[in-house]
Amino acid sequence: MGLENGQMKQYLLELYEQSQGESQSESSMYEIGAALGLEKSEAGALAEDLIIEGYAELKNLAGGITITAEGIQALEIPGTSDGGDSIPGGLQLGDEAVLSQASKDAVEKLIHEIKARCLSDKDDYRQLEEMVFDIKTLEVQLCSSRPKTSIVREVLRALSQELAASGEQRLGKEIGRIIQ
Repeated sequence: MGLENGQMKQYLLELYEQSQGESQSESSMYEIGAALGLEKSEAGALAEDLIIEGYAELKNLAGGITITAEGIQALEIPGTSDGGDSIPGGLQLGDEAVLSQASKDAVEKLIHEIKARCLSDKDDYRQLEEMVFDIKTLEVQLCSSRPKTSIVREVLRALSQELAASGEQRLGKEIGRIIQ
């Protein structure tokens, strides 16, 4: 079964972000629920559903859970479906004026990866703030019925440089490959 339930998908995405995509990193099912505005009972029920589906694993009786490889794969986050480190395999922004639906979907997944990998624990507030503005610019552009490829490319170029400067060279290089 896939993640048809939007609330389950949000919960699993929050687990992924809190664990920074590491299946060995334990998180509290209740803290994940609290981050989504859920009561303990709701958080527990969602965690149980994810455990039953094989997307999460219970680690202790206090509510510690981890995301499984199946959970990461179900989220369809770039660079995680085949266990490799590359972002959307073969994606490259073309010369078209408006993003195709496939490119738009891939950029949305890329945004999730950037958030999960880089926005969780930055020390440099100015750099973090700049990255947040760029991510918001991308999200707004993707809300358009005709998202402009040139705008997305330039914002991704800036993010690539910011990521490389922050120590996320691999992710910065992958974005650089996509925008060429």
